[in-house]
Amino acid sequence: MAIIEKGRICIITKGADAGKEAVIKEVIDKNFVKIIGEKVKERRSNIKHLEPTTRTTSTMPTPKLKPVKEKKPQQIKSKEVKKEKPKK
Repeated sequence: MAIIEKGRICIITKGADAGKEAVIKEVIDKNFVKIIGEKVKERRSNIKHLEPTTRTTSTMPTPKLKPVKEKKPQQIKSKEVKKEKPKK
């Protein structure tokens, strides 16, 4: 049984996401894995920054993304033509 394997649930120990759970999505090489979590974006992580747990999963979580706001089409403002003053 490998400690670092696809589907292993880990705790992130370093960085902005420290303390959050993530699942190993893919093993890239002996030092790096691709992780994903509900509160964690999909990214590459060093295995030194992860603490594996005894739990595994067969399904990958989907990250909770913020809803995209639809932008209203911008109205084209016509340039106001300046009236020239008559020359004296």
